[in-house]
Formats: sequence, C-alpha cells, structure tokens
Amino acid sequence: MSLVAFKDLMKEAERGGYAVGYFESWNLESLQAVTDAAEAMRSPVMLGFSGIYLPHPSRQARETLSIYAALGTEACRMLSVPSCLIFNESPHFDWVIKAIDLGFGLVMYSDESLGLDEQLERVRQIVNKAHPLGVAVEGELTSLPGVGGELSAAPEETDSDDPGLARDFVQRTGIDAFAVNIGQAHLHGRNQVRLNLCRLAELRKRISVPLVLHGATSISQSDLKEAIQLGVRKVNVGSILKRSYFEAVRRACSTIGPEYNPYEVVGSGLEKDVLTAGRVALQKVVKELMKLLGSAGRA
Repeated sequence: MSLVAFKDLMKEAERGGYAVGYFESWNLESLQAVTDAAEAMRSPVMLGFSGIYLPHPSRQARETLSIYAALGTEACRMLSVPSCLIFNESPHFDWVIKAIDLGFGLVMYSDESLGLDEQLERVRQIVNKAHPLGVAVEGELTSLPGVGGELSAAPEETDSDDPGLARDFVQRTGIDAFAVNIGQAHLHGRNQVRLNLCRLAELRKRISVPLVLHGATSISQSDLKEAIQLGVRKVNVGSILKRSYFEAVRRACSTIGPEYNPYEVVGSGLEKDVLTAGRVALQKVVKELMKLLGSAGRA
C-alpha cells in the first residue's frame, strides 16, 4: 500500500463513495499525528504541507522544501495504508515546479491576483511539467475568501463556480482534480457556512475529474456528509488541526512550573512534553474526521 498515485487514491474513493482527507501538517509532530491516525483508523490519507506559508517571504526562518519533501515521502512510504503527498495551494509558481521535481504526488497552484486567462495558462504549464513525471495537479477556478484569517463571519454574498466555466477550465488545463467553490469561506472554525449543494450536483454532472472541497473546518457535518454523497472525493482540513494543536500545547505549557526540566518539557515524548500534548490532541481530531469522511476502515 503505502505511497500510491493520486489517481489510484481517488479511484478507490469513488468506488467506495467516501472522501480522502488532506490533513495539513507543518512540522514533524503534526505529520506523525496524521500518520498515527491513519494507521489506527485503517484509513487512506493525503499528507502534505502549505504552499502559502512555507515559501512566505515574511517567514522568520527560511524553509527548505526538499526537507519537507523527504519527510513527507518517507512518512507515506512507512504507512501500511494508501497515501499520497501534496504541496497545497501555492501562489509561488517556482515552488510548485520545485515540488514536482522533489516527488510530491499532487501539487496545486493558485494565485488570486491573476486574471483567469493567466491563471489558466500557468496551471496548464504546471500540468505539462507534472504529467510526464507522474505527478497529478489540482486546480481551482476561484479562490475561497478568508484564507489570510481576516474573516470571523461568513460573507453576506459568496460566489459559487459557474458549471460551464468550471468544465472549460478543467478541459483547457488538463488538471486531475477540481477544487469547487460552492459557498465555503475560510472562517478558521469561528463560524459555519452553508454549502450550495445544488450547485455541487450541477458541477458533478459537468466535470469528470474528482472534486475537492476546501475549508472543511467551517462546514457543518451534515453539509459535509451530503457533499461526499454528491461526489466530493477529497476534503482539505487545516484550521481545526492547528487550533487543536495550539490549544493543547497552550494548556500543557500552563501546567509547567518555574523549576521545570527542559529535557522533559521539550522533545522527551513523555507526559510533560508540551509538543507531544499537541501531537496527541491532533491525532484524536484527525481520527474523528476520518470517520466523518467515511474513509475509516477502507484500507
């Protein structure tokens, strides 16, 4: 099982009528929390990292993509359940190209500052680079609002993808998965949105590649389940993972007195390790989400 092609992961999800979760990681503890959950739940899984924040020019410490690629690839290979590695939703064209060369199984390029024609052309260039190397490409017609964290409530009006334009985008770019916009917004768990499920059904009729749903943290469980029934085969989860990790670390830190042993509280893996507290909390959340997506017990 272990590391498999994205298309094979999606074929099995379509056959079984479930969605595979992409549970975004940002360090070793978060990556291991996701792999631990996948093994425990016998669930196929997407591992990966943010294409927005890893290359971000304002990062306080420079990141090297090859290190993340090596970590993610090895984590996939060690799993006994089907898995694939994604470099997700990046506006940095050169980093996406680099991710292809480094062996990510799925990449996604998205730059909301570009017009549709330029975005389409760049995605097509990425597809032409990726496909000969066996790498799949995810694309989106429009970006979701709130990715920068500025929203605390759902916008009064949200645009949903036009089915005709979406089909044209998929056909002209040659992408392998399409990220739908059906009313989601990145509210980071502060509030919930309702999905335009009728529009999703229309998109499913027009588009032949697997459909992807971003922004799952702010979607109700009932809408998420129905979206999967209507054909969504990959679901992106990020904010709830970071919130649960951060809150667990913060709680653990609050219990540490002034005479602490630094070797115990950072890196020991023992009861007082604050990073382990985050990992354990994150694993619990991912396990519950795998049940919700219907992927638990499928591997």
